[in-house]
Amino acid sequence: MEHIAQIRREGLALLDAAEAAGLDAPVAACPGWDVSRLVRHVAKVWQRTAILVAEGLDAPPPPERFTELARDEAVLTQAHQVLDELGDALSGADPDTPCWNFTGTDLRSGFWRRRMVHESAVHRWDAEVAAGRPPSPVPAEQAVDGIDELLTVLLGVKESPDLTASYHLHCTDTEGEWLTVFSAGRPTTTREHAKGDVAVRGPASPLFFWAWNRQPADTEGLEAFGDPGLLAAWASIVP
Repeated sequence: MEHIAQIRREGLALLDAAEAAGLDAPVAACPGWDVSRLVRHVAKVWQRTAILVAEGLDAPPPPERFTELARDEAVLTQAHQVLDELGDALSGADPDTPCWNFTGTDLRSGFWRRRMVHESAVHRWDAEVAAGRPPSPVPAEQAVDGIDELLTVLLGVKESPDLTASYHLHCTDTEGEWLTVFSAGRPTTTREHAKGDVAVRGPASPLFFWAWNRQPADTEGLEAFGDPGLLAAWASIVP
C-alpha cells in the first residue's frame, strides 16, 4: 500500500469534514469530545509522529517539542500544516530506521506509516459523522490491513483481565480472516478460518469500522453470530 498518499487522503477528508461540522459539533464515538478536541488530538498525534520519524527518536518527544494548538478555527490551518510535515517526515525517512513506538515492538519508523493511515481513517469517520455526512468507506486492501494491525499489534497494548473468549472476523469481499483468542485477558491472533465464540463477517470496510467501534455489527452487509454479551464486550477491548 502507498501509505503516505493514504494518510494525506484521509487527513484532508478529516479536516474538510471537521470544517463543515464546526468545532462545537459533538463527536458521537468519543463521548465528551467536540470537533475542536478531535482536531487537536489528531494534529498532536500527527505532530508527535513527524518529530519521532524525522529525528529517529528512541523515546517520545517531551511536551515542549509540540506546537500549542489553537482552540478556534486557526487549529484547522495548524492541522493542515502538521499534516504536510507528517508527509514530509515519512517520505524522507527509511522505513527501517530505528524509531520508538508505544507497543515496544517493531521499533522502526515504518511502523508509523501504517499506524497513521488507520488513525486518520478512524477519526475521518468521526468528523464525517459529526458533519452529518454518510461516512466514506475505505478501500478493501486498506481495511484488511487496518483490521490486521488492530488484531495483531494493538490489542496486546490494552489488557482485558476478565475476558476469556474467542472472536472470528471474516472479510467476505476480499481475503482476510482472523481468530483472536483471549485467555485471562491476553489476546493471541492467528490469520485463519476457525470457529469463535463470536463471529462477525462482511465487507472489509464496514468490518474495519465495526472493529473500531464506529458502527454496529448489523449494518452495511455485516452479520454477527454467537454470544451477544461477548459481542457487546468488544467495545471494552479496543484500545
